[in-house]
Amino acid sequence: MELEKLKEYLRVDFTDDDGTIQLILDAVLDEMQELIPAFDRQNPTNRQKLLICTYVKEMYDNRDRTEAGQKSIRFAVQSMMLKEMLR
Repeated sequence: MELEKLKEYLRVDFTDDDGTIQLILDAVLDEMQELIPAFDRQNPTNRQKLLICTYVKEMYDNRDRTEAGQKSIRFAVQSMMLKEMLR
């Protein structure tokens, strides 16, 4: 997934956070590769692309929160991830 497309989804039009967004993206792709059988980083499905965008957005928007026990991924993201894992 291209950084510019992801930034469009995040509604980020500046370059200050490019490094942070790229780091989050790389971590999300690593996790998806570990959890989803036959996940192709270079050619994700449309649902996987949406999952990547949603997952990165959730992590980016909540990157400053450190409250114990707080869920960082909403139910919809968890549901999509589970469906991909069970494919």
